[in-house]
Amino acid sequence: MKKALSFLSHLFGFDKLSKYENDYLHDANIRSCRYMGVIVVLLELWMLIRQSYSKILPKLQNGGDFTELVVKYTSKYWLFLFVGLGLTLFCFFYNRDRRLSRGRFITLIVSGSCCILYTLMLSLETFTKVTATITPVMANIMNAMLISIYVLLFVIGASIVAYSIVKYLKNKNVIILEHVIITAFTLICLAFGVYVSYSDFWGGKEIICFLTMVIYVGCLLIYRPYVTLLILGTSFLGFYYILLTFNEGLTFKAQEIMISGVQQKIISGDAVNYLTFFISLTTICFAIYHGRMNEAKKSKALEKSAKEDALTGLYNYGYFTTLATDKIRSLTADVAENVFLFIDVHNFKAFNDQRGFEEGDKFLEFLANHISAVFDDSLCARQSDDHFVVLTKAESFSKRLNSLNDVVKAYDGEILMSLNCGAYHLSGVDEDPRMAIDRARYAAHCIKNRFQTICVEYDEEMSDEYRKRLHIINNIDNAVNNGWIVPYYQAVVWSDTEKLCGCEALARWMDPVYGQLYPNEFIPVLEDYRLIHKLDKAIFGAVCKDIREALDEGRPVVPVSLNFSRLDFELMDAVTELEDLVKKYNVPKHLIHVEVTESALADNFAKLNEAMNRIKELGYALWLDDFGSGYSSLNVLKDYQFDVIKLDMRFLTDLENSEKSRTLIDCIIKMASRINMFTLTEGVETKAQAEFLNKIGCDRLQGYLFGKPMPKNDLYARIDERKLVVSDKIL
Repeated sequence: MKKALSFLSHLFGFDKLSKYENDYLHDANIRSCRYMGVIVVLLELWMLIRQSYSKILPKLQNGGDFTELVVKYTSKYWLFLFVGLGLTLFCFFYNRDRRLSRGRFITLIVSGSCCILYTLMLSLETFTKVTATITPVMANIMNAMLISIYVLLFVIGASIVAYSIVKYLKNKNVIILEHVIITAFTLICLAFGVYVSYSDFWGGKEIICFLTMVIYVGCLLIYRPYVTLLILGTSFLGFYYILLTFNEGLTFKAQEIMISGVQQKIISGDAVNYLTFFISLTTICFAIYHGRMNEAKKSKALEKSAKEDALTGLYNYGYFTTLATDKIRSLTADVAENVFLFIDVHNFKAFNDQRGFEEGDKFLEFLANHISAVFDDSLCARQSDDHFVVLTKAESFSKRLNSLNDVVKAYDGEILMSLNCGAYHLSGVDEDPRMAIDRARYAAHCIKNRFQTICVEYDEEMSDEYRKRLHIINNIDNAVNNGWIVPYYQAVVWSDTEKLCGCEALARWMDPVYGQLYPNEFIPVLEDYRLIHKLDKAIFGAVCKDIREALDEGRPVVPVSLNFSRLDFELMDAVTELEDLVKKYNVPKHLIHVEVTESALADNFAKLNEAMNRIKELGYALWLDDFGSGYSSLNVLKDYQFDVIKLDMRFLTDLENSEKSRTLIDCIIKMASRINMFTLTEGVETKAQAEFLNKIGCDRLQGYLFGKPMPKNDLYARIDERKLVVSDKIL
């Protein structure tokens, strides 16, 4: 029973609608009225021209009175023309979010006033009188319809004038007047349909005008289903009742004048069709309403997604920057008293990994709710992941952040999380919010590993570093195209002979402004902005070109290992790019080795897993880089077909004094040997380290002991000088 009542409530439109849905339906009716008004204007102009040529001009030539003829034959068309003009102008000038301009205000006042003034024509109208063929009932109905049409015209005109005054002076939308105008137009259409069709029926014609008007109103204007049922039901039943009583009081002479069989046909033969038409039209109107409601819900969802973050309900970053721009432009004084905050969460990744993504999402919702509560007078948004941005007053933001940080730290008793924030004070009303947020983000980045510091403000010292950061971001394409990105090569040697068996390609940026930039200066920036693939692709191409040139010159060539970032596999088809370059320069595949860091494999990224398999299938040697730099997982060794394990240089820290370090390295090397993997240790700087690694069976060594990263020409010189001897044995 409850479900049935709920269904009926939904069917007849008794559901409570949101403000958005009400506005959507209202705006849809406004749009419909624009076209309806234009159609009315065009039809009435055509009818005025037609009546003038067919009725008025011939009678004027026979001495007829002009005013009397115009009123008799065209007054209803003039009336509807004013209705159409008033409605069209009102609907085209309607905008709920903008103030009414002076020109539009005057235009609406004039059109509304014309509607009001035209109602004076009622005094000139020729009312229907009782005659031999017209009963008192018929005359009363015709006159009542005529008066109601004029009254409704006055209502429309007065409503347009009142709405225009309020909108122009106070920029306030008067919803009730908007509804009155549309409702009055609806009733005029129905009254006109009854008036004309009743007259036509009396003359023996069909009731086409009435049916046209109910279709016109019912299908183009969307009301709640129960309102539609009320309007259409009243119109159909009322008009049907009028038709049923058509012959009441007719004299015998009048009945003789009536067209034979017309009344009986309407009452009996067409009653079923009339009812069927009413039911069909009502059903169509219901369907249109529910279809429009579905559109409203979809539109609301789209608009919400364009403004809100789906998870937290805060503004999304794009909409936030739009609002922030408007707010900044509206500031008149104390611009510097407003500050952008960039909020990051320390240790959120660990929480996500250990508690799962669902709990991670719950935490982000929790944090978002507290951010919006703590900064309740500010603009707040989620930028991405666990990053949030706020535009607020500078006077108390530190206190608010401390309060928020206490909440975050207390969230989980086992995994300690805290806030990492950057602040940037506005410098002017022309400030770009995205640039301001980026500066705040950079400030937060500067204290990423200082867990005792919650927030730092962007200052001049940071400004220099930030400008360099922007330079890198804005010039990566120039660097690639102009050859500023060049590979430096660091030697890899066999541990037993210390002969050269390979090189690692490391990027250097030869910048015309900043000079030589090192990887730690540009790689983190490019990774942050997801541009690292451009750099890596440039290095791949440069290395392949260098190998090709060395082969063509007859130089001894050793394999070169290329570093692949996890982002390379997200942002481009890294394997295909490498394969295309190898084919372009005709480089033997055994001379290209692929290095992937252990951390890149930690998330079991499906696309990366597929890429690892493709690399092996295509014949490239695959290296696991930085093994032991993070939380190492032996599953990585089990799941992938690595040829070489590259031990992180941290294993060599205090090697001479740490028995545990020596034992650990020994175990890793023996384990790798048992699973048929070569080993390489990087960061070798002393002879003692090299001897120890050779003794325990490490295959390859890399480090400053054998040479720093150097340009290719320096590498060639060292080989020519026999400072580096090329081994005959390579992987």
